[in-house]
Amino acid sequence: MGISILSGLVLLAIATYQVYQQIARRRRAELSLRQQTQRERLIHEIAQHIRQSLHLDEVLATTVADVRQFLECDRVLIYQIYADGTGCAITETVLPDYPCILGTVFPEEVFPKDYHQAYLNGKIRAIANIEQAELEPCLVEFVQQFAVQAKLVVPIIQTPTDIENPDQTPHLWGLLIAHHCRQPRQWQPHEIELMKQLATQVAIAIRQGELYQQLQHLNTQLEQRVEQRTEELARTNDALRLEIAERQRTEIALRHTNHTLQSLIAASPRAIFTLDLQDKIQLWNPAAEKMFGWTEPEVYHQPNPILCEESVQEYRNFRQACLQGITPPSLELHRFKKDGSPIDIVFSAAPLLDSNDRINGMVAVVADITEQKRQAEQVRLLQSVVINTNDAVLITEAFPIDLPGPRILYVNQAFTRMTGYTLEELIGQTPRILQGPKTDRQKLDQVRAALSQWQPLTIELMNYRKDGSEFWVEFSVVPVANKNNQYTHWISIQRDITERKQTEDALRRSEERFRSLIENALDIITILDRQGNIDYASPSVEKVLGYAPTQLMGQNFFDLVHRDDSGKIYQQMINSLESQDMSLLMEFRAQHQDGSWRILEAVTHSDGSASENGVGTSPALRIVVNSRDITARKRLNEVKLALEQEKELHTLKTRFFSMASHEFRTPLSTALAAAQLLEQSSHLNRPEDPVKRSRNLRRIEESIKQMVHLLDDILTINRAEAGKLEFNPQTLDLPHFCRQLLEEIQFSAGHQYSLKFICIEDSAWVNLDEKLLRSILSNLLSNAIKYSPVGSDVELRLTFEQQNIIFEICDRGIGISPEDRQHLFEPFQRGHNVGNIPGTGLGLVVTQKCVELQGGSIRVDSQINIGTTLTVILPIRIWECEFL
Repeated sequence: MGISILSGLVLLAIATYQVYQQIARRRRAELSLRQQTQRERLIHEIAQHIRQSLHLDEVLATTVADVRQFLECDRVLIYQIYADGTGCAITETVLPDYPCILGTVFPEEVFPKDYHQAYLNGKIRAIANIEQAELEPCLVEFVQQFAVQAKLVVPIIQTPTDIENPDQTPHLWGLLIAHHCRQPRQWQPHEIELMKQLATQVAIAIRQGELYQQLQHLNTQLEQRVEQRTEELARTNDALRLEIAERQRTEIALRHTNHTLQSLIAASPRAIFTLDLQDKIQLWNPAAEKMFGWTEPEVYHQPNPILCEESVQEYRNFRQACLQGITPPSLELHRFKKDGSPIDIVFSAAPLLDSNDRINGMVAVVADITEQKRQAEQVRLLQSVVINTNDAVLITEAFPIDLPGPRILYVNQAFTRMTGYTLEELIGQTPRILQGPKTDRQKLDQVRAALSQWQPLTIELMNYRKDGSEFWVEFSVVPVANKNNQYTHWISIQRDITERKQTEDALRRSEERFRSLIENALDIITILDRQGNIDYASPSVEKVLGYAPTQLMGQNFFDLVHRDDSGKIYQQMINSLESQDMSLLMEFRAQHQDGSWRILEAVTHSDGSASENGVGTSPALRIVVNSRDITARKRLNEVKLALEQEKELHTLKTRFFSMASHEFRTPLSTALAAAQLLEQSSHLNRPEDPVKRSRNLRRIEESIKQMVHLLDDILTINRAEAGKLEFNPQTLDLPHFCRQLLEEIQFSAGHQYSLKFICIEDSAWVNLDEKLLRSILSNLLSNAIKYSPVGSDVELRLTFEQQNIIFEICDRGIGISPEDRQHLFEPFQRGHNVGNIPGTGLGLVVTQKCVELQGGSIRVDSQINIGTTLTVILPIRIWECEFL
């Protein structure tokens, strides 16, 4: 039992040892892998830095710093071996506790040439402890002065880089050295391998740097050669410089001249363009574009848009002379711009020469004289107006205003005719030559005050002619200033108003006479302002209405008018304000002072006086109302009218009784005869013929219907006149209703007539009174059948417009004369050409009443013996109409 436990413990110890061994190996493998990874990373970074930089010092400094950090040693340096055997630490990184040897030059004895070949062959020197290594005592003493305890030396071998000596063998460029100063150190294989690889990378960097230096050297040589060649070329070109300078001065002068010419062309206010031998545009300046409207791209290399030989004969001769080297005189032409507007121009041109002095076109200069001609024409017209006007025109100097006054510089013929002086007698004189004893001095002072303030003035004065006769003059005087707003002249327009003054005196006297007539007239003369207030009432108002004129002053005219008449009278007076040339006649009732009413007949018109108050749009602001009392005449007219109405009513009654006796007698006679036949047949006890019985009964029925229809027409007219005829619209399918009505009438008419219905709509729902519509269409269709020859067609046409329904009933009957059409819609009226055709003269009256009740209208178009078309128009703007 004890042996088993012991053997188990041994096995457990062996297993534990093996596990520890595996763990140690794994740790060493991981450490080795990590070191290898770090080494490869470091080599990769240094290699990457070498490829990215051409600065050798920077690459070497970065390399030694990274190596020292990786090896965790105290110093890393790069030692360069010169050709004479000496050397120098060109790059170093060292901890602060140890001495720096950077830049120190060492003699040949430090690294004898005997060692070079061994290192060139790849020797690596790894010393773990300086004191224990087999080194010469002098070397040990040398390195100890730098506190070195262990060192690792790797050669930096450089392959040939001299382009000019490609067969040169490799040489020892220097050494990559790592020092450990704190204590001796055993250098590991991976560290030695790292140093070898880094030495190779350093050699590559050194070779790259040397190549870069060689390239710079070659570049310097090339620059020197270029400089030499440049000097040669400079000497060669010296001979040409004077010529070039001369050419440059010439070109500068030409450019300046060309620039000046282009600036002149561009800045010229006149249109300038050039034409080649084919009369095509080569140059088009901005003024030409502004003047004619075409841009330079639109006309470049295009025929001359302004002038062409085909359109202007003058231009053909002008161009031919110019191309022959002759500068022709300018042309004054009337042409058109791009937009079609006219333009007046002066066209000038000269030959255009090339470098060989040959004519290759011409240069044209165009001036727009449209405004100049307009102003000239305006001046001519103004001169014509001034010379030929009936008003006198006087122009004087601006100074002096006081005595002796401004001198006269110009007068027109009207002034000489008005004053009797000649032009020679007036020039150099002052306007005071026209003044005399009756010239109003106060008005002259007003003129002087206005002139002193350079203000325009209009005034009336009495002047004297050359022969001493007096005349009244109305003159306006205005100052005239120059471009600098300095007053230079006075212009006076004078008009002889002697006749007007005489007329005003005559009117004043006439007004006095008329005022006397108005105040003694029987008619009432009332003057109203725009609000209807009374400004004046003649004395006759007291005789007619009982008011004193002073009582009515300021009162409103419409307070006297009956309120039933005031609205109509007010509108008529507004019309009078708007129509000054129209006199309006009106009648109204005015209240007497005692409260009774008088009927007045008045004529109103505007008197054209001015005021700033009131309403309305007419410039005439006062109304004159001439009123006359017609109360007695009105009463007499009412008696006469009552007598005439009584007479007309008696005539209508007589006509109605005559018609009624005739229209009722015929169906009653027919019904009586049929009834007697039926009675005789029953008394004789003979077998009754069913056909005859039916015919007699039908005669009785038709006679009764005829009388009922006549009574219905009379009742309809009576209800319409009394305002009791009702309008009850309801929804109905109008085309269907018309078709059904035509079938009923066709059945009654038999086969002797053909009734046609024309409508493009199959169905249309509208709101109409079916009873009234049936009465309208039945009457019109019955009349069309009644007055048409047997076998003819009668048409009912139905159309729909945006706001109306239109019915047209067309026949080819006897027609209606123009004389009968004037009384067509009067009761009991029938055409003179109806002959023995029965009728009451009420059907169209009933139709018109039914149409008017629905807001419609009826129109008649007819020709004798050709036919009649009655058109009924009913509005649908207030109803909804739906077409299906």
